Amino acid sequence: MQRSKLSATLMWELKNLSRFPLPEALLALFVYVFFMRRGGVFCFSAHLEGLDWLGFNRTIAFHTILGAAHLSSQAYIPMGIFASILATLSFAYEIESGLLKVYLSHPISRAGVFLSKFLSCFFLIYTTFSTSLLTYALLRIPENTPYFVLSGDLVLRMLFLAAVECFFVVSLAISFSIFSERASISLIGSFVVIYILQLVSGSVGLPYLPPTSFREQAFLLFSSIPPQFSDILNFAVAPMISTVLVVFSYLYFSRRLEIP
Repeated sequence: MQRSKLSATLMWELKNLSRFPLPEALLALFVYVFFMRRGGVFCFSAHLEGLDWLGFNRTIAFHTILGAAHLSSQAYIPMGIFASILATLSFAYEIESGLLKVYLSHPISRAGVFLSKFLSCFFLIYTTFSTSLLTYALLRIPENTPYFVLSGDLVLRMLFLAAVECFFVVSLAISFSIFSERASISLIGSFVVIYILQLVSGSVGLPYLPPTSFREQAFLLFSSIPPQFSDILNFAVAPMISTVLVVFSYLYFSRRLEIP
């Protein structure tokens, strides 16, 4: 019974957020970001010498999807804008306007509401982001598309990288939206924090802060060199921060949030 209520609430949230033409606009922006830095196809030709046909295709597929993984850090700001808007619409706007109070008058728990809202925001951003990454990888060398279909490990690593990056941005935007309880503060404040993180990680050179950590994660997932402990630590910092933000947001939303 609880599972059916959660599924119905999740579908309602997805339909509610999908009314806005944001996914289409952001998808176009993501594709623009990736395609404006397309490099030469055979810039890594030294790696192709002495390979058979299968090895040749494997190497091209690997370097193509590795390039898409490294370019994923360019989508950090557009992804942050998208997450700030969706989180504000899902949480802060409904808290401030009183819609959440009407929402909770139905027989559904606060935990179910939080989970459905979080999953709907994550699903929309993850679908847009992962589709853009895979589209870039597939269209860069269209002739190599059949190998991507057969090479499931590369695609799974790409999807996992997209999930880790989206998890951080969504958790940050949602936690800011819940604790602020104001739509204007949530929308502006969460994006400012995301932008400041980009400036700090780029200027100071902290490899565990996004979007610098996104490039480190891509290198760790696709590199043939065995990772060191520092590399694993840098990879794990952003997911750990995301998990802490989600847990604290859930506890505050389900137990401490006062709805006017």
